[in-house]
Amino acid sequence: MGQNAKENIVRVIPVDLTTTDYEPSGCFFIRSGAGGVIKYCPCSNDDDHFIIKTLDPSAKFDDPEYCRKIFKDTTTATEIYAGYGV
Repeated sequence: MGQNAKENIVRVIPVDLTTTDYEPSGCFFIRSGAGGVIKYCPCSNDDDHFIIKTLDPSAKFDDPEYCRKIFKDTTTATEIYAGYGV
């Protein structure tokens, strides 16, 4: 994935954090339709090296971070989507 990866999103999956963390088999980009706080691990980090940040509401994948996991705890963002690119 290069610097224009957010323009190459080919599949979008709604993220469900109601019962468990979101940890699919591949890495993904994130966005939140309603915004809020999100706790996640970038692709190259282990679980102990997570990031907590506030996402602005967005219909686009503007966050350049390539993630591997979203944690249920601490995350208050809603309408979270995982974007997978080519």
